[in-house]
Amino acid sequence: MSGGSQRAVVYAGPGRADLGEAPMPSLEVRPGPGVLPRRCDHGVIVRTLATGVCGSDLHTLRGPGAVPGMVLGHELTGVVVEAGRDVERVRPGDVCSVPFNVACGRCAACRSGRTGHCGRANPSRPGATYGMGEGFGGWAGLQAEYALVPYADFNLHVLPDPAQARERLLDVALLGDVLPTGYHAARGARVGPGTSVYVAGAGPVGLACAAACRLLGAATVIVGDVNGERLAHARASGFATADLAGGALPDAVAEILGAPYVDAGIDCVGASGDRAAALNDVVGVVRHGGTISIPGVYPAGPPGERPELGVWLGGIWSKAITVTSGATPVRRYQDELAAAVLRGGLSIGDVVRATPVPLDRAGEAYERFASGEGRKFVLVP
Repeated sequence: MSGGSQRAVVYAGPGRADLGEAPMPSLEVRPGPGVLPRRCDHGVIVRTLATGVCGSDLHTLRGPGAVPGMVLGHELTGVVVEAGRDVERVRPGDVCSVPFNVACGRCAACRSGRTGHCGRANPSRPGATYGMGEGFGGWAGLQAEYALVPYADFNLHVLPDPAQARERLLDVALLGDVLPTGYHAARGARVGPGTSVYVAGAGPVGLACAAACRLLGAATVIVGDVNGERLAHARASGFATADLAGGALPDAVAEILGAPYVDAGIDCVGASGDRAAALNDVVGVVRHGGTISIPGVYPAGPPGERPELGVWLGGIWSKAITVTSGATPVRRYQDELAAAVLRGGLSIGDVVRATPVPLDRAGEAYERFASGEGRKFVLVP
């Protein structure tokens, strides 16, 4: 498949995404201006069934790496329509979930399961992601009618029952990013049976993380936010809540648990808004010897620069807290999470309020998400 154009969601200026046009993908990698394309015989072309809008897409719109006309997005569920000659496992007609990590499956990082830090898919540094610019490997985004997925035999999770996958599309659409990210964060925080957990942020990642904590056996999951509408949905989903606009977090935790601390804290906010305020709140309520996981995004900054975020390192050190962070290795978790969704009855789409929006109205979905509306917007062509 090559030639012509397709509808795609593109960067339309600082803070703006809109529907535009992009070249139809082919089994070629186009590294950039002035560089000849090369064959991608290990790749496939996927026709989009659903593609999500993520908080990281909002970071991209505000970041220095966005180029006008660049296709956005890194969450995709779709149907394989063409396969390269070196692809053996995946076939045209397969319904697949695409991890947001672009991973070769061959380097030391991929072989050890750290697909978020693949050493081959990005020439500038370890780790590559679709639709986030040259700093993340320069791979075209996935918010389009068709997309190229390289290293297909390794990267793609093939859903075994195509009819069931289509029927549960708003659930399986979350297997490429938001559910694995929440699950990886919960695992990193050592959540298990009987654990008490505080999750900072009641957005889609925070709610997916809360659901993952419950899946892993947590006794109490408290979700904190300043957005009353998001908190109301979290309560309706069965989680305890802390209204950060109405009082101190330790007091809210003590009211729920009888003591102002939890076993594990998870920062699903990152540097959005008030820099590291959410992370410092987490540090304040995690017990001595507890754990913190950080799926929320913190910028590394340009080479040679270090953003001043005001993280409370003294609290982490004095309480001997273990901290984990970094990009989620999505492919590591897709088999078990797909089973939890399709055989175990996990309705993750309900938890995060997955809301379908026509691809033509992508700009509206971005605006609603950026305004703080508590929904996971899923674009459908």
